[in-house]
Amino acid sequence: MNHSLQYDHYYRYQEIADLLRSYAKAHPELARLTPIGLTPQGREILAIEITDTATGAWEEKPAYYMEANIHAGEVCGSMVAIYLLDTIFSNLEDLQIKQMLERYTLYIVPRLSCDGSEHYLTTPDWVRSAPRPWPYEQDMPGLRRQDLDGDGVARMMRVPSPYGVWKVSEKDPRLMEKRRPDETDGQFYNVYPEGIIEEYDGLHIPMAPAKFGADFNRNYPVGWQDDSLQAGAGAYPLCHPETRANADFLLSHPNVCCVLDMHTAGGQILHTPGYKHPKEADQADMDIYRALGQMGHEETGFPVLNLYTQYMPASNPATYGGFDDFCHFLLGVPGFTVECWDLSERAGFPLQYPPAEHLTDEQQLDCAYKHLQWLDENLGKDAFQPWTPFEHPQLGPVEIGGADFKFTQQNPPIKFLEQEVEKISRFALRLIRTLPHVVFDKAEARSLGGGLYQVEAVVGNRGYLPTYVFKEGLKLKTLKELTLSLEGAEAVEGKLCQKIGHLQGLSGLNARNSGMGPNTIETEPLQKKVSWVVKANPGDVLRLTCQGGRIGAVRTEITLA
Repeated sequence: MNHSLQYDHYYRYQEIADLLRSYAKAHPELARLTPIGLTPQGREILAIEITDTATGAWEEKPAYYMEANIHAGEVCGSMVAIYLLDTIFSNLEDLQIKQMLERYTLYIVPRLSCDGSEHYLTTPDWVRSAPRPWPYEQDMPGLRRQDLDGDGVARMMRVPSPYGVWKVSEKDPRLMEKRRPDETDGQFYNVYPEGIIEEYDGLHIPMAPAKFGADFNRNYPVGWQDDSLQAGAGAYPLCHPETRANADFLLSHPNVCCVLDMHTAGGQILHTPGYKHPKEADQADMDIYRALGQMGHEETGFPVLNLYTQYMPASNPATYGGFDDFCHFLLGVPGFTVECWDLSERAGFPLQYPPAEHLTDEQQLDCAYKHLQWLDENLGKDAFQPWTPFEHPQLGPVEIGGADFKFTQQNPPIKFLEQEVEKISRFALRLIRTLPHVVFDKAEARSLGGGLYQVEAVVGNRGYLPTYVFKEGLKLKTLKELTLSLEGAEAVEGKLCQKIGHLQGLSGLNARNSGMGPNTIETEPLQKKVSWVVKANPGDVLRLTCQGGRIGAVRTEITLA
């Protein structure tokens, strides 16, 4: 596939906004730009809607939704969205892209945390979701991360102390390793984030609570718990204009069938449930997660993990108020979280799942050593700033050093950015092709004489996902069953608008390769037939529409002989 953009930096807000506007201006028949909300700093949260309008309006087709940067610092996610857009608009003549836009709609929000990501990219600060104080309005006592030496990066600082628990490692003098229980002589240190201590008493150095602790991905109204149980949850569900905009857009677009939520880091594909055990979910839905996730694994190499049973430690498995749970339980569609970039895997120290509660001191040191080796081999010695003397205004002589966490561990270094986003974009394109695809397999009229016609229509779902998508969606009173309607004639037999339930997708076929060979057992219908007797005249045009579920609307016409 062709590509037009350069992936030599992480895009700031204005670059993203200008890019989206340029696509909408250049291709009005394919794309439109929709502001879905406004941040407290006055930035528009932008969604780009993409489809071939010659084959149907945006809202009349099954849709895929990609959202990125719900967490401000996870800017690689935005670059996945940009790469996907670049792939589409640079390859409009490609048969696969043309077919995708003919059948489906894409809704893409490249950056949800517009204020937070801008702050993250332009300052040394770390931001979870928004540069707004939470949960404390005032700075709290303790060490607060800050760039002291003016190099633009908040690194680590080591402080000499007879009470120190760290010493210079024999593996590499840039590394620190734990002091042994019987070591009494030597130079020891305590290691802290580079920063200033609020209300320093001259003795103790506690960590201050995060200044920008709001977590948008804990602010959704499914399984929500307040900050006493779930850090960063916010004052109440959807209390942030960003999360409210995200939820409102999805709730107002019932044609959305699948959601991809872009994060970093860790190199995983995660799926719900996250706030309760997956045994409590419909197992047909879990089967769909496994099948779709396998495609992601094939394209990225990332493991596919359930949030509750595999991703989180067994002692504290639940995550409350997550966006992916909102998609699953309130929308009734699969919500995948993709964690881009895994430095540990690249360095030959892949993470284990479910995660161990604790790594041994030896394992921690080995991991740090392999990280350092990888940085040296791939980015050069400058990727890790050696420990450099610095006169701290409160602590006196310290040393500052370490790698730039933001663009080595949290996000891929620029050298590896395009490689990382390309493979995830491939997964996204495959995921889109699994949406429901309802067609008229038959639409014909036969004259009965006397101005009467027998009209027969057959609709079928050739997509992988059912028209209701998830069994969980069937519980929602807002999900309408399919109707098949006829306009342009007077009905003699059969209602002009008939309910036909839902159409199963290929996911629901019970297909097994047994001792007798392959076997297909249809559990729910993939096709349905409706017939009418109508009064009309030769030359009249009958208009047939199938709509409901999450398919939008499918139309065809019959001209009477």
